[in-house]
Amino acid sequence: MALTADTRIAPAGELRFEERGSHTLVVSPENGGWVVTADESEVDSLRRLGDGSTVGNLTGIEPKRIAELFQRGVVTLDGTGMGTSSTRVEGLALIAPKNVVNTYPALGIFHVHNWCNLACTYCYTIEEGVPRKQLSLDLMLKAVDELVALPTPMTSLEFHGGEPTMAFKDIQKVVAYAKDVYARAGKKLVFSIQTNGFYLSEKVCDFLAEHRFSVRVSLDGTSEMHDEFRVDHRGRGSYKGVVTGIKRLQEKGIAVHAVCVVHAGNTDRIVEMYDSMAALDVASIRFLPVFQSGNAGEEEWLTGDRYFESYFSVVKHLAARARRGEKVIPLANLLAGELGSLRSFRREYMCMRNPCGAGVNMITVDTNGDLYPCEEMVGKEEFVIGNLAEVDIRTAIDTSPVVEKLRDRHVEEIDECSSCTWKQFCHGGCVHKSYTHFKRLDRESEHCSYYKRIYQELIWLDVDEPGTWDLLSPTGR
Repeated sequence: MALTADTRIAPAGELRFEERGSHTLVVSPENGGWVVTADESEVDSLRRLGDGSTVGNLTGIEPKRIAELFQRGVVTLDGTGMGTSSTRVEGLALIAPKNVVNTYPALGIFHVHNWCNLACTYCYTIEEGVPRKQLSLDLMLKAVDELVALPTPMTSLEFHGGEPTMAFKDIQKVVAYAKDVYARAGKKLVFSIQTNGFYLSEKVCDFLAEHRFSVRVSLDGTSEMHDEFRVDHRGRGSYKGVVTGIKRLQEKGIAVHAVCVVHAGNTDRIVEMYDSMAALDVASIRFLPVFQSGNAGEEEWLTGDRYFESYFSVVKHLAARARRGEKVIPLANLLAGELGSLRSFRREYMCMRNPCGAGVNMITVDTNGDLYPCEEMVGKEEFVIGNLAEVDIRTAIDTSPVVEKLRDRHVEEIDECSSCTWKQFCHGGCVHKSYTHFKRLDRESEHCSYYKRIYQELIWLDVDEPGTWDLLSPTGR
């Protein structure tokens, strides 16, 4: 925008200020803008900004800096301002990154069956005594036909279980069929799988490599910690078998992404867990806090503050490793989520935006054909939006009151979120976990205190130790 002396300048909503040492963090909660400055006159000017301010009568900030503050979403110019796609500021002409939210799912997840060769104690998909169920091949092929017909340019097909590789023959058939269908439609198709990696056969690994699968393997750090919870049906630890599977995948040229559950039993050893997994040369590490579902209860759940203390310790550890010249394995969820939200107004991580990805970016087909807006909602009858044997995916999404409610959920309408400094960064967190914890959709994240701390501490970490964010984002992986 061209600046003149008469250009009106105003704060982008109510600015909030936090001082640490010689620096001040300025945040605009309404649109997700923020900046850190050590210029006291600039801070004073921002504090005094009002509706009648113009570039000509503003002192303490040079025009070039005004343009920077506009780009950072801290000020508006002539009623126009930067923000996220879900920013709600009355009278603001919003400039936001192109909305990455799809109208229809680009991610289709198949729960191919409900059994597993392991019996992890906190698993949320496997329950003792439940009869074995398997998603029929016909329904998976039907889903492929319906996904390719959606007005989306590409699709990711993901296989879950139980342990999905135990339905290997059906997966082979679905992949072959889908590649043919998508090729004829001229659309892009990619595959992924969530596996426990336990003694994966050469045949399975060859197949995953041939079709360029993205592979996530459940691995909980060291052998000791992994084997305490991730056991087979005889109660024996699975670490050795999982590492064998990981190495077989890597030998085939597959980048393995580790998924690690953090719970009350291992939260104080998260750095040790990181180093152990990094030593296996995985492509990325994703720490996920256990939530109260399935076999995990109150005794294993982490408060938001406890999870923050644990997770932030590994963030600082990773940066320290990088400064020592050691190899850094990136924290996938940090880069896509918290750091992604701080670096841009674009919200690409579907679990931390409005609306979230449930019923918008993804659809999940359960073993009996039931359709769910999100993979994590599987098993909760109140989130079923139809059955694939009775309705097509597009109709289920278009007519589901559940999907409508999920799309309408907004941080400005959640009591705890509406006044929060960081509401435009986390957007209330995962709606499923909030519902699991509070039994309501219009509640904040069950780890609300984590989000209230992680963003500001990541900012201050990069102020105190410049370049930290770059160290957390290694290139070439």
